Amino acid sequence: MRVYRKRSGRRLMPFGDEVRDLYVAERPVGVWQSDAVKAAGFSLVEVDDLTQVTERPAVVFSDDVWFSEMALRQFLADARALGGDRVVAMPPSAAARATEPMQDAPQGEGGGRLHDLYYVSSPTPLVDFDALRERCQPLSIERRERTTRLALPPSMVLGEAGSRETEAGAEAPLTARLVANVRHWVHLLRLSQLAIGVTLLDRLRAEPRLALRLKWSFQKSPDAIARKLVFVHPTAKVHPTADLEAAVIGPGAIVEAHAHVHRSVIGPGVVVQDHAVLMGCTLAERVRVLRGSYFAFCAAMPGGTLASYKAQLSLFGREVFLTTSAWLIDAKLKGEIRVEHQGHLVSVGPFLGACLGHRVTLGAQVAIQAGRAIPNGSLVVGDPGFFASECGEYPEGTVLTVRGGRLVPLDSVGPER
Repeated sequence: MRVYRKRSGRRLMPFGDEVRDLYVAERPVGVWQSDAVKAAGFSLVEVDDLTQVTERPAVVFSDDVWFSEMALRQFLADARALGGDRVVAMPPSAAARATEPMQDAPQGEGGGRLHDLYYVSSPTPLVDFDALRERCQPLSIERRERTTRLALPPSMVLGEAGSRETEAGAEAPLTARLVANVRHWVHLLRLSQLAIGVTLLDRLRAEPRLALRLKWSFQKSPDAIARKLVFVHPTAKVHPTADLEAAVIGPGAIVEAHAHVHRSVIGPGVVVQDHAVLMGCTLAERVRVLRGSYFAFCAAMPGGTLASYKAQLSLFGREVFLTTSAWLIDAKLKGEIRVEHQGHLVSVGPFLGACLGHRVTLGAQVAIQAGRAIPNGSLVVGDPGFFASECGEYPEGTVLTVRGGRLVPLDSVGPER
C-alpha cells in the first residue's frame, strides 16, 4: 500500500513559504510527514491532483496537515482493521485545544475535527478532499494524553470585576498522538512546543530498557525522571557543568558550561553558549544562542543568532538576528492577544510573543508588541533620539542626559509634564 501526499500550495505569512517547508521543532513539516510514513513501513508518493491516486487501498493526505508518527500508525492500523473509507478525527483534548485558534478543519459528529488524512479502499475515483470527506467515516485517534496544570502569575490576570485572579492556570499536555492543520504561524509555534513531548516519547519508545528504568525511578522520585530523560547524540559536545533535563541534543550540537537545557529539543550544529537558559524550546540546525541568554517556549528555524535577557512564546524564522536589548512583549494585562489572520484579528489567549520572519534583524531598544509578525528581511532599529550620537565637551562632573540624540547637561532640560 502506498501513501500519497497532495501538494496544497498553501503558504504562511510572514514567511511566504509553503507549509511543507516550514519548521515544526527541528524539522520541516514535510520531513515530519515523510519520516512518519517511512517509520510506519510505507512508501510516499507525491501528487498534484487526487485523480492521480488510482491504487486501492491507499492513504491520502494534504501537505498542510501535521501529524505525528504514532497518530499515523494508529489511524492506519484501525482503518485497515475496520475497512471502508475513513477520515482521521482528532478528538477534543488539551493538545487539540492548543492549536484550536484558526483551525478550519470541520467538526465531526463525535466532536472531533476532521483533518485531510484518509484511508481509501473503495474503487470510486477521487476528485477533491471535500468530496472525499463526505463519503468517509470519521475514525478518532485514541486519546492518550497526560496533562499538567501550570499556575500562571496572579498579577497577570484580571477578573471581570477588575480583581486579580488567584487560581489562573494553563494546561501542559504530553502526548505522542496528534494531528492538526497548519494555517498560521501560531500553529507552527504551538506544534513545536507539543513536538517536544512527541519527540521525547518517540525516543523513549525506541529504548524500552530506559522506559523500564524511568518507571522504577518514578516510584522513588518523579522529579528524577527529567534528569534521566536525556538523549545526547554521540557527536554532540556537552560541558560537564551543563544542566540537562528532558532534552534531546542533536548531532554536532554544543552545550557550553553552566548552560541549562530543560524540556527542549535542539537540532544539528546548534550552539548553546555558557550560562544560557532554554526552557521548553526547539532550535533547528545551526542556531546559536549567545552567552547568558534566556528563552522560554520559543521555536527557531535554521541559522539564527539569538540573544535576549528574556524572550518567551516567540517564533523565529531562518537566519534571524536578535540582539540582547530587543524586547518581545509576551502578555496582555487585560483581555486577550489578537493576531492577524485572513484580514481579521483573532484572539489567541493572554500569552503570546512575536513572530520574526526570515532574515529579520532586531536592533537595540526595539520593542515588538505581543502577537505581531515582522516581515521577512526587515531591519528594525530603535529610536535614534534614544542614543547619544553627538557627545560634545563638558566640564568633568557634569551630569548629562540624552535629548534628540545629543548629550546635554541635565540642568539645561526643563521638567517634563
